[in-house]
Amino acid sequence: MLKGAVYMVKQYTWLIIFIAIAVSFCFPFLGLNLKPILSYLLMAMMFLSCLDINAKEVLESLTGFNKQIIVLLIVHFASPLIVLFLKDYFSPEIFLGLILASTIPAGRSAVFLCNIYGGEPTKALVVTSISNIISPVIVPLVAWVFARTTIEMNPIEMGSTILWLVVVPIIAAIIARWIGIGKPLSKYSPSLSVGILFLIIMGIVSPIRNVVLADLSRSIGLAMFVVFLIVFDFSLGFLLGKKYSEKITFAISSSYKNYTLATLVALSLFNPLTALPAILYTIANNFLLIPLQLIIARKK
Repeated sequence: MLKGAVYMVKQYTWLIIFIAIAVSFCFPFLGLNLKPILSYLLMAMMFLSCLDINAKEVLESLTGFNKQIIVLLIVHFASPLIVLFLKDYFSPEIFLGLILASTIPAGRSAVFLCNIYGGEPTKALVVTSISNIISPVIVPLVAWVFARTTIEMNPIEMGSTILWLVVVPIIAAIIARWIGIGKPLSKYSPSLSVGILFLIIMGIVSPIRNVVLADLSRSIGLAMFVVFLIVFDFSLGFLLGKKYSEKITFAISSSYKNYTLATLVALSLFNPLTALPAILYTIANNFLLIPLQLIIARKK
């Protein structure tokens, strides 16, 4: 029964996320009170989602790692290069927000999405783990190189923020697994993570609800551009694989990212307008899970 409940939560994660977004827009006051604890919620979710990391297995999976390296390049550099090319079409705040959201590390949810959609979770685990571990260096570096002439930023502060929010929970999860409490906790981690994600989305969407609605045409146009970037990354990853399971693994790992982290970094270090692209990424990324799920179900 527990397995069935966990599977249902995984299968309908996108629906739970959309409910959280709808509640945030309709009743924003509910999410405003969550802002002071958002960082701790994200760290808790990262800890739970990393309980399946086995350092030995990850190291063993590095054999034949060439394609995973290309996936990491897609995750961190493909979309930012397109954004850079179109820099003149965006305001400085929106441009920086797009760079942050498009170079942010792969989302840990890619592992169980690969499990659901017929991919190879071990390969997704390796890609997402390495992507998150290197993110305190890669994300500030890309943002600084691409956007330093546009808006003032402190890459060291950005890197330390990401280090605290991402790498510390990963290390804590590895220690929990080492001392023997990781495996029992991991049975409940998917359901707990989705519940925490529900609260996080309310906490990050509610404060910038007015920014989204203040210029609806801008938000819709930006959302369409974000969909293009997600599909572009997904297609690159899909073309990289040989067999179907590898194609879907690389496609999801390339395009499903930790936009919650991007939003928190933007809100912590900049302003709500800079966080707008990450919010639209969150909405679009989970919306695109619907046709993906239908296509894969039909294929099966």
